[in-house]
Amino acid sequence: MKANQNLSSKERKYLILQRLLNSEHLSYQQLSNEYYVSRSSIANDIASVKQILAEEKVRLTFDNSGTYLTGGEISRQRVLKRLIMDLINDIKTNHFMLSTLLDQSLYEQVAILFRSILRQSQIEVPESYLQDILISTVIVIQRGKENQHIQLGTKRQFGKLFFQFDKYPLVYELLKSIEDNRIYQFSKADFQYLTYVILGNGFKYFMVNSTIPDSFKVKVKQLIVRVGEGVNTDFSQDSRLESDLMVHLYQLVLRLQAHTTVINPVLDEIRKSYRKLFGVVWYALNDFGNDNNLMISADEVGFVTIHFQAALERSKKVRKVLFVCPNGIGTSALISAKLRQILPDITLIEVVSVDKLKQQDLSDVDLIISTVIITDARISYVKISPLMSAEDMKKIMSRYIDITLAQNSREIVSNETSLTPALKMLTGHVFFDDVPNFLTAIEYLQSKNYWKSDERQRAFRESVLKREAVQSTYLGNGFAIPHGKPSLVDQTCITVLILDTPIIWDNVSVDVVALLMIREKDSAYVEPFMNLLMKGIEDKSWFIPKMMEVK
Repeated sequence: MKANQNLSSKERKYLILQRLLNSEHLSYQQLSNEYYVSRSSIANDIASVKQILAEEKVRLTFDNSGTYLTGGEISRQRVLKRLIMDLINDIKTNHFMLSTLLDQSLYEQVAILFRSILRQSQIEVPESYLQDILISTVIVIQRGKENQHIQLGTKRQFGKLFFQFDKYPLVYELLKSIEDNRIYQFSKADFQYLTYVILGNGFKYFMVNSTIPDSFKVKVKQLIVRVGEGVNTDFSQDSRLESDLMVHLYQLVLRLQAHTTVINPVLDEIRKSYRKLFGVVWYALNDFGNDNNLMISADEVGFVTIHFQAALERSKKVRKVLFVCPNGIGTSALISAKLRQILPDITLIEVVSVDKLKQQDLSDVDLIISTVIITDARISYVKISPLMSAEDMKKIMSRYIDITLAQNSREIVSNETSLTPALKMLTGHVFFDDVPNFLTAIEYLQSKNYWKSDERQRAFRESVLKREAVQSTYLGNGFAIPHGKPSLVDQTCITVLILDTPIIWDNVSVDVVALLMIREKDSAYVEPFMNLLMKGIEDKSWFIPKMMEVK
């Protein structure tokens, strides 16, 4: 036990989690004695443990013998995978801690087998997908060897994919290789579960003649329209966004049907960098999950946000560069060709003469490149030699980068100033009070809006509660964003309740509740408010004073 004296709080937390995952009942006093720390330190560790478990919708409970974990084996394996991924992605990882959670020798065995089969099949699966598949497979094996087996309930619907090996021969070959090498013998439940894990990480890589149902395609198109309305952008012509999301969301459904998920290692960066878009995507995906009885995690929201951000980047105005050249056609063609080599594909390059430049409309021009001095330059320009040297190329790239960064800075400033309308519209709709539970909080906030009848008010509240039953609207840092059916809203209104005493909301503490009552025709309200709320989640010390100003 002496080794336990030198453990950090994080190491204690992981060891406690590991013991809970192995079905131990633990008391605070027992842990205090074993780890040579105070009960208050253990209480803090358990609070951190609860936060990790909440991300996978797993709860702690207690009896006379101590605190223990509820839920089945699949949920426990999800928690274990999250811990392992957290350690792998942490550059300061204690490798001893990782080895206590993951059998690294077994991992290498399985990795060699899987990589060999994929190489022979000439299939390149993204490394992040493959890592998730490998970790999930190893966890099933090592937990199975410890007599901790996956059980699939009779109500669990895994679809019609199973045992139709002609549809996914590569999946069968991967898992069968483990049995053929006498590493482990999978049960039927193991095989079904891992099949969905693998397909959920690479549907288009592992399915033969893979097709996505037309009914699902319609739902994805509706999601794209909804996010587009939320960010005031028409994505209807972006075929790449549609095709990418079709595959990604179908894989997401396969993962969620298996009650597994993919850990997003850059989730925090996505939330900070694309705060407004993340909020809109979360809102739309929450409805998508509610309509399809799916519980979608923040990790998954982050991945989908990246697809939409890529689409927004593609939709940005094409940068226009003017090349001013008084020399012959041959010289201008040569330099234009060189410019196309060093400037991005989204750049439109137009060649004009010195005389034409004087009459040229420069409102849509970002940069001028010229082989002669321009005495009356109305916008930024770069002077280069007639044949454009390597030094000239560096100057052009440097100026182009400066222009791009300046535009990004303007977008950031615009993003911050866009909070003002949302704050103004919240005036008179922010309340500081205490309520005993989440149901009372919803009733309290709902009562602040106008309703045509008690029946419609009751129906909306029931739609909010039904949504919460499918998937919690807790978004992080003590914020919950409940909302119901837009068709039941008579008057668009968003009300915010700031609590002195936090309430329990799906096993986590909440002290900020924002009830979104937004009519279908007012979907444009979503973006500014989600931007404001995401800013609040990121910086609560900024948010609370702002709410005091507008209450």
